[in-house]
Formats: sequence, structure tokens, C-alpha cells
Amino acid sequence: MIVAAIVLFVFAAVVMGTTVLAAAGVVKLNGAVGIRIGHFLDSQDAWEAGHLKALLPVTVGGLVAVAGGLVALQPAPSAGLVVVAYVLLFAFLTWGIVRGNAAAADAPSA
Repeated sequence: MIVAAIVLFVFAAVVMGTTVLAAAGVVKLNGAVGIRIGHFLDSQDAWEAGHLKALLPVTVGGLVAVAGGLVALQPAPSAGLVVVAYVLLFAFLTWGIVRGNAAAADAPSA
């Protein structure tokens, strides 16, 4: 369970960080990091618009997952807590991707 909590914490932190950097234009359209599906890949403008729109749900999901990962590292943690944190993280990530893809579709294509 400790490994699952650490993976949850690290994954959530990386996803939040890369989404923030992509939304700010620091991480440009690339083949390695960021949300790499659908209209996000249409142009640099679509990349940034999509990540910006996905930022709120991704951040909320990431913070929930980071908190869940930290709590799960405490003595006598609940396995159910880690499962709930994973489910919430992926639900918020899905919401962010759907929301971001719609915004990326509306962005100008270069």
C-alpha cells in the first residue's frame, strides 16, 4: 500500500505540474508530456487553450490525490482511501481532458 500511495502522490504532482506548464506556454506542443489526445495536438494555440481549460479539474483532482497519498502514508492507513483517491484523480483528469479538448477544438489552428 505504501508503494501505491507514493505512486499516486508522484503521478498527481507530475500531472499537475506539466498541465500548469503547458497552460502557461512553458511546455510547448511536444511528443512526450502534456495531454496528448484529440484537438490538443492541432496547434500550439489549441495546446495552450486546452491545457488552460483543463487546469482547474486537473488541479483539483491532483490535490485530492496528493492529499490521499499523504494520508495513506500515515500509520494504519486505509486501503480504501487510496482507491478513492485514485478514482477521484482519474475522474477529475477525465473531466479536464473532455473540457480541455472542447476548448482546444475552438482555438485557432496554425
